[in-house]
Amino acid sequence: MMLHGGTLVSGCSSPEEARGSAARPPDVRPAVPVATVAVQRRDLARSVTVTGPVEPARIVTVSAQIAGIVRSVAVEEGAAVSAGDLLVELDDRETRAQLRRAEALLASARAAYERSGVLLQDSFVSQVEYEQARAAFEVAASDVTLWETRLSFTRIAAPSNGVVIARTVEVGGAVSTNQPLFEIADISSMVVRTQVSELDVVHVTEGTRVSVILDAFPDQTFPGSIRRIFPSADPVSRLVPVEIALRSTPPAVRIRSGFLARVTLPVDRRANALVIPASAVAVANDGPYVFVVNADTLIRRSVDLGLATGGWVESTNGVEEGEHVVTSGLAALRPGMIVRVQREETQ
Repeated sequence: MMLHGGTLVSGCSSPEEARGSAARPPDVRPAVPVATVAVQRRDLARSVTVTGPVEPARIVTVSAQIAGIVRSVAVEEGAAVSAGDLLVELDDRETRAQLRRAEALLASARAAYERSGVLLQDSFVSQVEYEQARAAFEVAASDVTLWETRLSFTRIAAPSNGVVIARTVEVGGAVSTNQPLFEIADISSMVVRTQVSELDVVHVTEGTRVSVILDAFPDQTFPGSIRRIFPSADPVSRLVPVEIALRSTPPAVRIRSGFLARVTLPVDRRANALVIPASAVAVANDGPYVFVVNADTLIRRSVDLGLATGGWVESTNGVEEGEHVVTSGLAALRPGMIVRVQREETQ
């Protein structure tokens, strides 16, 4: 140090020190390589898979309307029937005898009634006697109708088209009134009856198309639609019954009642949602966050998340479309770091 012209100046103590100072590099932090993905918009949909048996949409139970002894059975399980086809005959001998008796009484009552009408005109019978003859005739006619109806009940016919899936009657057996004899299923429309969690059923609507896979045909996917959603949940399991209609099947595929089906239900949809990759999200005590690359610097942003599916997460707040979020090495990153985008991922 020396005084020069009244001014205090300093200088290097030696040429070697000056050269050493010039050789030191500036204090520059190295850029951390990262991979990023652009915040973008996508349609998101979450689905669940539930199982259930395939069943006919409609099953009719055919019961006996009168008691009797079975005289003949016309069909076996698996038989296809049409409405009106004979299923079983009961012994009708007593019923026919009662009908013949009623018909004879009707003929007698008719003759007496007609004769009373003629005699009333000639004043040989009173109006009261005439009314009594008419009442007797009407009672006799009702008895004939009654026994004709009971006779028709001895021939039990199919009420609708379908396939016989159950039979509980044999020739010679006795049946009682209202005893079930057959079950007839309408296999032209098959359904899958399953149960869906109360948390998911609120996102399900009737008419929604679904995909169905049967264990019997694992390599094929069948189209279906939600036919109906039952109004109440099981109070213990909190599951709601849902019925799915199979819309169409190839002619060569015969779907039988009882086959196990696996149904994929779309339970939540987000159209044109703002999304970020799930790999870009980290979680701290104050909630989820992402690192956004601004020029070459990291910015930590808290985010509000929605639906997550297929590796993407809906962001309802915190980022904007087109911003780039980091998807690699999040644990080692800190806000304010200088980064270098090594790989821009497109998904």
